Amino acid sequence: MSIAVFDGVKITGLACAVPTHVSNIYDFIGSFDKDTVKKAVKTTGVKKRHFVNENQTNCDLCYEAAEKLISHKGYKKESFDGIVLVTQTPDYARPATAHILHMRLGFKTDCMAFDINLGCSGFVYGISVVAAMIKSGALNRVLLCCGESHTCLSPSDEQATSMLFGDAGSAVILEKGDSNIRTLLKSDGTGYRAILTPGINARVKVDVNNFDYAKVKETMDGSAIFEFSISQVPRIFKEFFNAFNECIDNYDYCVFHQANLFMLEHIRKKIKLPKEKMPISMDRYGNTSSVSIPITIADLCQNVAIKESVRFITAGFGVGLSWGIAEFVLDRNDILPIIETDEYFRDAYIG
Repeated sequence: MSIAVFDGVKITGLACAVPTHVSNIYDFIGSFDKDTVKKAVKTTGVKKRHFVNENQTNCDLCYEAAEKLISHKGYKKESFDGIVLVTQTPDYARPATAHILHMRLGFKTDCMAFDINLGCSGFVYGISVVAAMIKSGALNRVLLCCGESHTCLSPSDEQATSMLFGDAGSAVILEKGDSNIRTLLKSDGTGYRAILTPGINARVKVDVNNFDYAKVKETMDGSAIFEFSISQVPRIFKEFFNAFNECIDNYDYCVFHQANLFMLEHIRKKIKLPKEKMPISMDRYGNTSSVSIPITIADLCQNVAIKESVRFITAGFGVGLSWGIAEFVLDRNDILPIIETDEYFRDAYIG
């Protein structure tokens, strides 16, 4: 059982950034028939989403969030010992996009940098990985970023699922402090085909002179993901509560990965979560994969008068299959308003 307690580790700030460009889901009428679009709105809850411009990537969004957060905290950049980026839409196949962020932020060479290739559960996995490194004594302060720019990788009229995904980036700071973080992580590799993006890699070889997008586009078994989520997510909550003698009433908010409103309602009812404790952001930002939990927290803070210190329990679940829970406390004043930006890295290598 991958359950852990990280005493003396605290999240001391959170910031998110989205592109300024916004798409209304009803704009897809024409690419898809009206009934398909209406059904998507009713089932998923997605009405709008932000999408990157032709020059932007998730790295640009993470950079803006990180710069704003570091400035807000008044931290010197040489005080960071690590930068970790969770993404499934990296700038390049290699190097890791975390190294590009490392360079752009001006971090020291003693600051480690690496990517984590995870999607829907990426935030909770990232929290656990970074908290473990700090708890070990190896690091003192780490920048954890989550970023996705799905819309630049697939034609908007190719698949109905393209209506659901939005682009966003986030940055959180974890460091030694007078708090603790608790996590529970799970995986089931037998479900790896449920959400699969072949891409261009060692398994899927593409003739560059005769490129066929159908070979590399994402496939998703929606029914399998739905059944997995409504069965395994309530089960992991029960396991977590039993392990720590907790209950859902002990938390101010429960923040889920923003996959699908119909799915979240099923889960909410199964764990007996009051509706007012389940914030939703997918209606305005879409499914932002690994960023969906932090962006929902930021959206909550800028739209609701939350108390000064907030106890969150968060759950991510999806591609892998992987799922997990992370529990932590955040100070309201260290949750920044969501940034909207058109900025991009003008010195990026583009071939």
